[in-house]
Amino acid sequence: MAGAIIVPIAVFAAIALQILLRSERETALRGLDETVVSSALLVDRELSSAEAALRVLARSPNLSSGDMADFYEHARTADRGVGGRTVLYDADGQQIISTRLPAGTKPGPQPDSVRQRIGLVIDMQSTVVSDVITGGANDAPVTTINVPVPLDGGRRFVLASAFAPDYFPRLIARRPLPAELTLVILDRSGHFIANTRHPAMLGQSASAELVSATQKFEQGHVRMLNPDGIDSYFAFTRSSMSGWPVVVSAPASVVEGAARRAVAMVATGFLVALCIAGAAAFLFGRRLIRSLSGAARAATALGAGVRERTYQGGIMEVDQLYQAISESGKQLAQSEAGRRALLAREQAARRSAEQENRTKDEFLAMLSHELRNPLSGIVGAAQLLRLKNATVAMTERATQILISQSKHLTHIVDDLLDLARLSRGKVTLHLQRIELSALVQTVLDARGLAGVVSHSLTFQGEEVWVQGDRTRIEQVVTNLIGNALKYTPEGGSIDIAVTATSSQACLTVRDTGVGIAPELMPRLFDIFVQGNVTIDRPQGGLGIGLSLVHQLVTLHEGTIEAASEGVGKGSTFKLCLPRAPARTDVAAREAFVTDAAHHTGTVLIIDDNEEVRSMAVANLSAAGYTMLEASNGIDGIAMAGQQPLRAVIVDIGLPGMDGYQVAGALRADPLTANLRLVALTGYGLEADRERAFSAGFDAHFVKPADFPRLIASLAA
Repeated sequence: MAGAIIVPIAVFAAIALQILLRSERETALRGLDETVVSSALLVDRELSSAEAALRVLARSPNLSSGDMADFYEHARTADRGVGGRTVLYDADGQQIISTRLPAGTKPGPQPDSVRQRIGLVIDMQSTVVSDVITGGANDAPVTTINVPVPLDGGRRFVLASAFAPDYFPRLIARRPLPAELTLVILDRSGHFIANTRHPAMLGQSASAELVSATQKFEQGHVRMLNPDGIDSYFAFTRSSMSGWPVVVSAPASVVEGAARRAVAMVATGFLVALCIAGAAAFLFGRRLIRSLSGAARAATALGAGVRERTYQGGIMEVDQLYQAISESGKQLAQSEAGRRALLAREQAARRSAEQENRTKDEFLAMLSHELRNPLSGIVGAAQLLRLKNATVAMTERATQILISQSKHLTHIVDDLLDLARLSRGKVTLHLQRIELSALVQTVLDARGLAGVVSHSLTFQGEEVWVQGDRTRIEQVVTNLIGNALKYTPEGGSIDIAVTATSSQACLTVRDTGVGIAPELMPRLFDIFVQGNVTIDRPQGGLGIGLSLVHQLVTLHEGTIEAASEGVGKGSTFKLCLPRAPARTDVAAREAFVTDAAHHTGTVLIIDDNEEVRSMAVANLSAAGYTMLEASNGIDGIAMAGQQPLRAVIVDIGLPGMDGYQVAGALRADPLTANLRLVALTGYGLEADRERAFSAGFDAHFVKPADFPRLIASLAA
């Protein structure tokens, strides 16, 4: 086991030490890089200084006027070191002045290499730094910097400054370098310009390997033997002004010595720590094995139902393990009982989930059936209307079917949307005082006018007021009465009563219909729950009506109860809402009376859908209104300001300028600020209603429009 622990640690340590060695070597090489870069900058600074001096000399008025005697004296101030000189060449490469010669001495003819260099400077009209060249009578190797001098009248000269042979060696000798480092300056051809360790090599060629590396790369490292045969690292870079390579070398033993010493120190420390850790692990392991063996015996005994005596092994964690095993024995029986209870709850939850899944499948099947029936009627009526030989009676019947089935589809969609809004808490109640008996009578009148009442129906109601959302309470009452009519066979009786207590107003709907099975009663107000239905589904429905009723009543802080003696014995539903103080004014009752008088006034409808506009114009014109049309917001706003209007009906989803913007513009104009604005849109969420009212609308209707309600809203 010790080997299994030590071997990976040793391998990891070896890798870490190798990384440390490489890092230390790279650190040393970076030090060489910094030295060589700073040395190259020093060379460039000297060359730049010499160039600046020559350019100052080039602007001498003595040179422009041809006064060579005074210019000679001026030129001597630009000499670079003892043995250095300043030379003035003409455009043909002939020396005119050389400060190496006495004033007035005419220099001799120049070699071809000089004339070529001068010609290059003249052609390029830029500064040129030479490689090592032979200069003077003693053939001492020198380097030069050459600057073009263009004068008026097309005259061209070149000023050159020749550096003394020892100029650059003395320059780099001033740098404080460690004794083991060697600093070298080469020219572009690989000849030594300066060498701190071998000054006598000035003008000689460096090794071919070093020259090849410096000519191939601008900057880098190379490892090879130095002139003394010592394995060394060479760091090099190029002078940006001259292109000369500047090289710093150090023996490999110096570069890697510090790294090896650091690695050796770390390795020694690691070995010492490893030995100490191994000894400690051996001693602790013996105690741990004894303690764990005891814990294993205790665990085995616990599995057999036997509790061992408390054991103290001297290791706190293992002693705690013994204590935990002992406590586990106490809790095991409790856990088993809890597990059985949890299993029972899980099985109940599974049965509930399976029931909900079956309910969902039944709902989807019902939804498919409920949607296909009206769609079949709509498709059939539409095909009938396309027949050329259809009679007037057939056409009227088809129109009635389209209207009826469209309303049925709208009712299905509204119920589903209401259920979704309620489940997300998105329904907001618009509370007002409502006389409950009058509202029930209105629902019954609507059923009677529609011809859906073929039962013995009685209604008794006393005046009682509630505080609620009229639309939602009417929806609840319609559902309860509609269910009684739907599930009571023809000729059956339905009794409806509105009663009052000191704090509540109650509506009771009792029928002699199909009744409710006892097993269905606990889930009667759950979503998608219906009684047993036959394949022909004569009553239809999705099983969401009573769920909607329950949630809407709860929102009104009311209660809804159901009772039935069983299948075939009828059912009773009782709705109770908090009671509001009574009203005595006659206008309260008159609020429920529909004004059937003929309507007058001009109404503007703004909608980009031509079919929607046409239907709205036809229905509102039949009600007596004069209609104006606009297909976009800009045209509608312009028309609204041209003549008096009773109301403006606006679609929200208009192209360009939407309905909210249109409402804002109409409210901002003094001529149209007081118009009644009605939103007619496909956006029917509660948030959409609130946004419409915030934008300035007085009423909000969802497409397809309920035109009787829309007409009543316009007359308000």
